[in-house]
Amino acid sequence: SAARIFRALFELSRARGWARAARCALGWCKQVERRMWLAMSPLRQFGRECPADLLRAVERKPLAWSRYLDLTEAELGELVNSHKAGRLLHRLVHLVPRLDVRAHVQPLTRSLLRFELRITADFVWNDAVHGSAEQFWVTVEDADGDRLLHAELLVIRRAYALDEHVVEFTVPLGDPLPPQFFVAVDSDRWIGSETRLPVSFRRLQLPDRAPPPTDLLDMQPLPLAELRAPELETLFDGAFNAVQTQCFHTLYRTDDSVFVGAAPGCGKTRVAELAVMRFFRQEAARAQAEGDAYERLRVVYLAPFATLVQQRAEDWRRRFGSLHGGKSVVVLTGDAASDLRLMASAHVVVATPAHFDALSRRWRQRQRQPVRDIGLVIADELHWVGGAGLGAAADDLMLAVSDNNAGADVAGDQLAATYEAVVSRVRFMAAQLERPIRIVALAVPLANARDVAQWIGAPSHAVFNFSPAVRPVPLEIRFMTSGVAHFASRMDAWTTPVYRAVSDQKCGPALVFVPGRRLCRSVAGDLLDMADEGVFPLVDQALLQKVDDKKLRDLLALGIGFYHEALSLGDRRLVLDLFQRNVVRVVVASRESCWALDSVHARTVVIMGAEKYSGREHRYTDYAVPEVLQMLGRAGRPQQDTQATCILMCMANKREFYKKFLYEPLPVESRLDGQLHDVLNSEVVARAVESKQDAVDYLTWTLLYRRLVQNPNYYGLQGTGHQQLSDYLSELIEATLGDLAAAKCVEVDMNDVD
Repeated sequence: SAARIFRALFELSRARGWARAARCALGWCKQVERRMWLAMSPLRQFGRECPADLLRAVERKPLAWSRYLDLTEAELGELVNSHKAGRLLHRLVHLVPRLDVRAHVQPLTRSLLRFELRITADFVWNDAVHGSAEQFWVTVEDADGDRLLHAELLVIRRAYALDEHVVEFTVPLGDPLPPQFFVAVDSDRWIGSETRLPVSFRRLQLPDRAPPPTDLLDMQPLPLAELRAPELETLFDGAFNAVQTQCFHTLYRTDDSVFVGAAPGCGKTRVAELAVMRFFRQEAARAQAEGDAYERLRVVYLAPFATLVQQRAEDWRRRFGSLHGGKSVVVLTGDAASDLRLMASAHVVVATPAHFDALSRRWRQRQRQPVRDIGLVIADELHWVGGAGLGAAADDLMLAVSDNNAGADVAGDQLAATYEAVVSRVRFMAAQLERPIRIVALAVPLANARDVAQWIGAPSHAVFNFSPAVRPVPLEIRFMTSGVAHFASRMDAWTTPVYRAVSDQKCGPALVFVPGRRLCRSVAGDLLDMADEGVFPLVDQALLQKVDDKKLRDLLALGIGFYHEALSLGDRRLVLDLFQRNVVRVVVASRESCWALDSVHARTVVIMGAEKYSGREHRYTDYAVPEVLQMLGRAGRPQQDTQATCILMCMANKREFYKKFLYEPLPVESRLDGQLHDVLNSEVVARAVESKQDAVDYLTWTLLYRRLVQNPNYYGLQGTGHQQLSDYLSELIEATLGDLAAAKCVEVDMNDVD
């Protein structure tokens, strides 16, 4: 009972953020469970395996326990006056779990720090002693050691004990700047296994404060007649909303590059289509004026996921197919030869950054004329240049699309660097061709929207960075947290609250997002098992005859559906059709499918758990913030709902993290520095970079170059002077080219690169 009481006190102190109380309670837990005092030698935890005379000899020595790890067998034998006992002591000392911790801190905003801990096991694993796994508490305390700023449980399993474990999280930062924080990693059950690391902020340079968001003006919604072209009015439904109305003049009446940052669901795609309509009208006028000398320019639409690319291509083929004699919309495949033929005959090119990158690298070549003939680039979801986002391990988040393009997983640093390289190349290409290429960037509200706008060449009057609170339908966000560490138990405990939320007739159509495909089936079945008769309306069997998945057919017949990327195309379309017609009121969808549901809206959205399993780290990691924002964007049906609701279920220690970025603009930093080897190697092969100076000049077109000055400490830069910036870029290029030369990817001859 005493152990359970102290464990409860520890959990209470951790939840309240009491650092000293939590540390003390955890110590008492281990003392009670081990039946020993903290002042005793940790060797007592081995019981009879450690002889009593050896224990007495060790406890008589005034030597700190941490020093024993640095001593050899001979030195330990000399310490206890026994060579044989020295070998045993050396073995036991290295059985006590201890971790080596390296901390890296990066400022995201003036009030938020990103911590990256690289943790390796510094002990010998023994199955008889450690079992199949060991648990450690990772905590961050303030400078006085009074307030617990962050706490999470790290589980190291036997199979991956030798691997390096990467833990990423964010910690709030107060004003004035504290001198330091303390990072501690302590075993959940072993005494003498704590690692404590001070993190100094003496040289920490914080970024500037984010500028205020763009005010949403109280304007009368513009009618479609403002397009002044009857053939264009048929492409849109209803009047323009408030965001579209405010952006209308800049998009449709000028040729300036534009940045639009607004919450998902605000109609940003429609905003971009205004620029497309203007471009088509200009091309028609130019074709008429130039006659036989006319050379067609093209629209390029970029989106980070193949799912979004396919959706946009299908939508625009249907709507643009009869516009001005018919506009051809093509999707790049990744094969350069066929893509060039497709692009040469197209009016609109739709592609992922990776596919367009492969095609545009050699844009100077004679046969790449279609690549040079670009007049408008739409960069959708541009906030993904910041990678997978805050708190998420980006390296294991790779683009993964099934054969039928059902859905995509989020992309990591490689996609982020490719996206940045492609947009930078468009800007560089326009400068070299001495012909403007308009860029329309769409993103969620960004804290550093001004730098992103400067990067794409948008003037200050063409930057529309609205507050995250600006939505077509007012959104109420509710948080439901849990302190249960076991994932399956936590999901089971949340099933009942989810049922209560979606079974209420007032909630209207509901989307429930779960971490994986398997949970789609199980959660949908559990909700149906809980339901009383008549809660979910039955579906006519005649509508379900063509459903391929038997489990889906059975659930749909009883009034509830599920959706994930592994379903057949016909099943997915049927589920969405039934949901949008309100035949089925509740659909349980997988996390990855949030991008496939870009045009689907519900009155209530439930995010059931904000963690997914990471195969790279062999543990559950947090959703990326852009993923959560995309799910939130499904809440609210414009012109139908006056109020929408989102219920976010997450771990208790993540509540403030998500709360901050659901109500505040998202900070975006470049990931190009970590992926520069691949990007620079591609540019060298394409002959775009032939010298070290070319490589430095190449970087000046990137977002990285602009953010280096605004947030230098994030990239390891200690100052923002011209000489410091020049030295940093030169060293970065030298190191990158040196690594490529060592790998025999390039040859470096003085200043020339081949």
